[in-house]
Amino acid sequence: MLGDRLAALRAERGLTLRQLSELVDIPVSTLSKVQNHQATLTYGNLQKVARGLNICISELFDDGLQMPKAGRRTITRSGQGVMNDVDIYRVEVLGSELLNKGMYPGILDVPPARPQDMTKLARHPGEEFIYVLAGGITLYTEDYKPVELNVGDSAYLDSSSGHRYVSKDQNVARILVICSDNASETAEKSEKND
Repeated sequence: MLGDRLAALRAERGLTLRQLSELVDIPVSTLSKVQNHQATLTYGNLQKVARGLNICISELFDDGLQMPKAGRRTITRSGQGVMNDVDIYRVEVLGSELLNKGMYPGILDVPPARPQDMTKLARHPGEEFIYVLAGGITLYTEDYKPVELNVGDSAYLDSSSGHRYVSKDQNVARILVICSDNASETAEKSEKND
């Protein structure tokens, strides 16, 4: 379970709950509830913990006993993914029961832009592929001019570069997003360079 894994990871690193809280910017009370199996974390908070501990999100659910094997599969029926709110988006996480994945697919409902939504671009490890399923979006990135994408359009981007999706009109748009997570690869590379 997530709470047990979080406690084990803290112990491995010699961190108190308060130190972990400061490292990942999640309240001590929330982390305590997770460790005591009274709460869980949103996908956004899972990302914070993974980044703070310099691990893949999947390692938060890996007890070390399960080994990934070739030929795995999972099926997520229409509308049956795990629902999460991440930043301004509503996300249906697909294939959520598989551990040790190299990519994280989901369907994002993208709302229209509000001024407060545009003050901070998202950044996280890995790369990301998006495909517009319904409506249209404007893709904002720190390195390029904003671009509109319509149904059937796609984009592939470096997730560590600031980015934001907003609906191009007052309707909620829907996109398929597939994120890779190379946080563990980055950690391995930095260890080799030390």
